[in-house]
Amino acid sequence: MGQPVVGPGGLVDILETALGLGGPRRAQVVRIAALQSTLEALEGDFFWSRSLTMDPWATARTVLAWRDELIGLGWRADAPWTGRRLADLAAASRASTVLAPGLPDRFEAVLGALDGDGTASPVARVRLIDRADLLPSPVRRVIGRLRALGCIVEEVATARAADPETSLGRLQSWMLDGTEPAPGADGTVTIATAASEPLAAEVLGQWFAGRGTGDVALVAQEGDTDLLDHGLTASGQPRAGRSRSSVHRGLLQLLLLAFKGAWAPFDPQALMELLVFPGSPVPSRAAWRLASALEQAPGRGGANWTAAWDAVAEAERARAEGRAAELAKAETRLAGWRAWSEPEMADPAIGMPIAQALAICDRVTAWAVRRYAATGDLLYASTSTLAEEVRAALASLCRERLPRLLVERVIDQALDLGHPNPASQAEAASWRSVPHPGAVWAPRDAVVWWKFVATREGASRSPWTEAERAELAAAGCPADDVTVAARAASAAWERSVLNARERVLFVSGGTGCASDDGTHPLSHRLGPALDRVATRIGLETALRVPGFSLAGTPIERRAVEARALPGARFGWTVPDGFAARLAATAESATSLENLFSCQLMWALRHVARLRPGRVRSIPDANQLLGNLAHALAREVFTPGDPPGPDEVERRTAELLEGCIDELAAPLRHPEFAEELNFARRRLPAAMAALAGCLAENGLTVEATELQVSGTFETLLAMRGAVDLVARDRAGEAVIVDLKWTRSERSRVGELSSGRAVQLATYGALVAGDRPYRAGYFLLNQRQFLTLAGNGLVGRPVEGARTFPETWDAIVAGWRTWRTGADGGTLLATGVDGVVDSIPAELGIVRDVHCEWCDYATLCRVRGLA
Repeated sequence: MGQPVVGPGGLVDILETALGLGGPRRAQVVRIAALQSTLEALEGDFFWSRSLTMDPWATARTVLAWRDELIGLGWRADAPWTGRRLADLAAASRASTVLAPGLPDRFEAVLGALDGDGTASPVARVRLIDRADLLPSPVRRVIGRLRALGCIVEEVATARAADPETSLGRLQSWMLDGTEPAPGADGTVTIATAASEPLAAEVLGQWFAGRGTGDVALVAQEGDTDLLDHGLTASGQPRAGRSRSSVHRGLLQLLLLAFKGAWAPFDPQALMELLVFPGSPVPSRAAWRLASALEQAPGRGGANWTAAWDAVAEAERARAEGRAAELAKAETRLAGWRAWSEPEMADPAIGMPIAQALAICDRVTAWAVRRYAATGDLLYASTSTLAEEVRAALASLCRERLPRLLVERVIDQALDLGHPNPASQAEAASWRSVPHPGAVWAPRDAVVWWKFVATREGASRSPWTEAERAELAAAGCPADDVTVAARAASAAWERSVLNARERVLFVSGGTGCASDDGTHPLSHRLGPALDRVATRIGLETALRVPGFSLAGTPIERRAVEARALPGARFGWTVPDGFAARLAATAESATSLENLFSCQLMWALRHVARLRPGRVRSIPDANQLLGNLAHALAREVFTPGDPPGPDEVERRTAELLEGCIDELAAPLRHPEFAEELNFARRRLPAAMAALAGCLAENGLTVEATELQVSGTFETLLAMRGAVDLVARDRAGEAVIVDLKWTRSERSRVGELSSGRAVQLATYGALVAGDRPYRAGYFLLNQRQFLTLAGNGLVGRPVEGARTFPETWDAIVAGWRTWRTGADGGTLLATGVDGVVDSIPAELGIVRDVHCEWCDYATLCRVRGLA
């Protein structure tokens, strides 16, 4: 008690407090932004000038790191320097009048405060875990000054902790004085490897359970025990609770999403991710309506989007129940949600106005602060801090407009390492967990090193040339030896081994962990001795034997009965409540097509309404073109005689750009440039061809997107939307189904085989028992497909049956499949062996496409990836 164990940051905190120094800290991202602004304002030719033009952010980050390293050496920017880089860095440092102090600056301030006459040491005693010669220059200089002021400075001695007769003791003796160890392994030094990291975690959890109580230090390399914690809990042991920091924690991505949604062209995918985000700033009661509209028509400003907002506003006002105060709050909420989902768009080429960028940061900060106050989730606090740091950095750039790339670089820098998993919480244990082997600085009975694999620690390179080193040394601020970082890391690694009294256990898992490239550098350093004293074991042994010993602890294993993964099966029993849900389901032409393809798919999609998540539901380019074509047809072909082809082509071209923004915004993005040009070329011509087809057949438009419904066979409730209903001169209906498809082959096949389910269904809904004609108009091919002999001009196809006959087959097929479902069985018709179970009396069967099915992993036609 009363003896804090600290690193460089903790030491300077203590000294600043004692000396009355310090002040508000600034994040590194803010310091980089401030230096970038300084570098861009400097006039002249500097060693970084060309790099600054190409990548200003990375240049400023590197220059700042070099400048900070020099400050830590005691370098002074106001001294004369002959080396170009040192002179240029001095000019940059002198010009950086608004640069917030970094850690080396704070050490320099402490040294300045300790230089006065009669100054007493603010601390009486310092114990160094690392040797003084291995400390970085600013720490070493402060320690030297404290010693000169009378502070007692001691180095914590590291001696052999184990019995010299044991393998571990012999290894420690070799490490300290080079005494060649006698060969022989007694299990006190164990190296355990496994090609499977989960297996390594499982076995190590059993080791802790078998050891019981004891003074054990668990070294979690990289500060990560997420996987090991699963192994510990499986054996009834407490969790170590350490988690590697990650930038991919969901909440930390919100700021990036907020900016992505504000760049032109509008990105529906970014907005969709924001809306379906857990804990989204737009609550789920409103977000689901907006997400649904975005899925149907990925754009803003169109009928779907406007209707969704009207429904959201109506629902919020209804919640207020007419109370004036609540109505005012509802309007405030609606305005806030609009700010998130309909931000002002910025041109990435000329940049975002600084005021808009700061407003986005403020919006994220305010939301995160409110959520943190309500939930106490530390990720919200981290998100708030992130947004504040990015705001300060953007303001420090001193620009009127901010390019997209620069904003994203700033956010990436602010995220840096990210945040640990807040769900990883340590539990009370008889052993201690540390994130670095150097933290084991006193003897422990056992040291367990988890993830004893390759690391880049200590591999940093010095940027200074020999000439620069000579000039620095002549000026009294010598650069650290190029090997000091590697020697300090090696000493810290070795310290954990030397402080083990009874045994040391190195555990590594993963493919390649036992290879030369995959092993930890300490394994190479100790290699000559480990070859003589270490016990090596492959943890795959745990999969073959009922018991074995690991580092002196017996590990008992019990074989579990192997069970095969579920295989593909075609027969499925309907669950309870299926009949009631089925009775309330209205069919559509699409659902009937799915029924005649695969009954299980039909049940899951249309009865159970099981569907993939919306986050990946934005239509692809081909679907977008189809959506555009339908919307344009709805606007161009109003009831009455169709306009002439030239007028239709002109009108379509006028409407196209606005429809793209409202219904198909992804086409504005560079990756869809080819599809956008294709739409501009083909859609006006396709609409003109449709107009010509209607005129050539003497048809009058009655309606587009006509909503129809009806009930057949008592239980068969139908609904749908017919693309275009026309009337001929005799007043008979002509159904035109618009299709945007790459090839006409499938539609021709439907007509020729009598399986045109959509045309027959729409005909029955529109005309009932009265005569009608129908056909597919293929917009991409500008062809009108219809049955031969019905009098319509187009591409005639010889069909196996008429549309009314197809409808009769549809009703009979529906009845057959419905009887099977009522009997409690559903069939997956893409599974091998199902043929004998498919009713023979089916009059209509469609092809099964399991490769496109969202449910193929449920019936096991396709295994889980």
